[in-house]
Amino acid sequence: MPHPAYMTIQGTQQGLITAGALGEQSMGNAWRQGHEDQILVQAINHAIMVPGGAREGHRKHKPLIITKAIDKSSPLIYAALSNGEPLTKCTLDFYRNAAVGGEELFYSVEIKEALIVGVEMIMPHCQELATAHFTQLERVHFAYQVIRWRHKIAGTVAYDEWLGESSF
Repeated sequence: MPHPAYMTIQGTQQGLITAGALGEQSMGNAWRQGHEDQILVQAINHAIMVPGGAREGHRKHKPLIITKAIDKSSPLIYAALSNGEPLTKCTLDFYRNAAVGGEELFYSVEIKEALIVGVEMIMPHCQELATAHFTQLERVHFAYQVIRWRHKIAGTVAYDEWLGESSF
């Protein structure tokens, strides 16, 4: 079973949008000590495509999409979407089981010059047994101009700047 990821969102107008998002007031008994100013990310979808597969083709960065529980940051995320607030930096931190026990931060994805371009509220049917254990969720879509991937343990890094069509 994968570990959840954690996300930090910094806006130009609201500042740290994720401040207190994983605190006790925001998440009740699901709060996470040491991650109070981050979002708990349950799922991530992201794709970069080169149409036609040509080596020289222009790549297309699709929106980075996260699925998260509704928390303190939810109204602020809607405000950022509604107001077109530029996001200076959003960071996804990935953890894994460490060889010596416990968890370790091993991978990160950072996007800059981003916008929230969509939010979907998701609540599975409460009376269906298969989804009875799910909570209220939302899916947040981010468009961006800069992305960086970094494996913190192995020391590998990649970077791309996307200024092409429909980046926002």
